[in-house]
Amino acid sequence: MKAVSVSLTSFLISVFLNAMASGQLTPPPNAAVWDNAKQLHPGIHLLQVECKEPRPMKIHCVRIDLETPGIAFHSTPRAEKWVENESETIRQTTRSYLTDSQKTKHRLVFAANADFFSPWPVPYELRSPTNVGGLAISEGELVSPASETPSLVITKSGTASIQLTTKKTSLDGIEMAVSGFAFCLIDSVVQASGTDLHPRTGVGLSENRKHVFLVAIDGRRFSSQGATTSELGEWLKKLGADDGINMDGGGSTTLAWWNPKGSEEAKCELINSPVGSGSKYETPEKEASFTPTERANGNNFGVYYRSDNH
Repeated sequence: MKAVSVSLTSFLISVFLNAMASGQLTPPPNAAVWDNAKQLHPGIHLLQVECKEPRPMKIHCVRIDLETPGIAFHSTPRAEKWVENESETIRQTTRSYLTDSQKTKHRLVFAANADFFSPWPVPYELRSPTNVGGLAISEGELVSPASETPSLVITKSGTASIQLTTKKTSLDGIEMAVSGFAFCLIDSVVQASGTDLHPRTGVGLSENRKHVFLVAIDGRRFSSQGATTSELGEWLKKLGADDGINMDGGGSTTLAWWNPKGSEEAKCELINSPVGSGSKYETPEKEASFTPTERANGNNFGVYYRSDNH
C-alpha cells in the first residue's frame, strides 16, 4: 500500500502552502501553486503537504480539470438486490472499487470515498449491503434519494455543481451525484464548525466550475492529528475552491489512483494513509506500528476517460 511521494519539484509548493496555512499568504483562486504539481493522469494533479501548525497534519490535494478531453465521473452503482433506504449499495474499499472498474468500460484512474452510510458500526473490512446517507446517482440511475444534504452533481453534458439537494431537486439530466454531511465552504466563506479533530475528506468546486478539488487530511496519528471541518474548508478555499462539502471522514477517508507504471499486483496505489480499522496511533510509540488499513465504504466515486478521447 505505497503512497505517492512528494517530488522534489513540490518542495517549494510545500513551503508556499505552509505559509498559507500559517496565515502568511492569501492566494488568489486557482493559485499558480498548482503549476508544478505532480500529474497523475491528464487533467489530474496532486499536491501533498505536511504542516506543523496548528498541529501536525498530512494533507493530500487533488485537482481535476473538467475541460480535459474525455474526462468523466463514475460512482458506486446500485446493489443487485436494491431496496431504497435499506440496501442501496454493497460496501467496498476505495481501492477495490477502483480495481474492479478495470474490468468494465469505466476504467477509473482516480477514486475517493464519498458519503456516509449505515448501519454502523459493522466489521470495517466487510462487503455488506448498506444505506447511503444522501443523494447518490450512478450512470444516471438513482442509488439513494436526496436527504437535505449538499451534493456534487455532474450532468450528462459534463457540467458540475455543488448544491443542497432535497426531495424537490430535479434529477433530470444528472449522470452522477455523490453527497456529504454538510457544507464547509459556501461562496468562498468558510463555515463554522466544532473543534473535534478527525481524518477528513472534502470535495470542492471552483467558482468558474472548471475544477473539482479533493482534499484528504490524515488523522488519528501522532504525525497527522486530523482537522476540524472549518479547517477542511480553509484548505479547499486555499487550493481554489469556491464551494466545498465535508464528506464522510474518519476511517473512511481514502484517496487512491491507478499507476500504469506500477507492478501488475500494485498498480492501484493509496495516496493518503487511511485508518479504516478505527485504531488510533496518537503517540510516537503507537505510530511505530502503524500500517494503513482500508474501510469498506458505502459509496465511492472516481474519474475515468471516455474511450473515444483517451
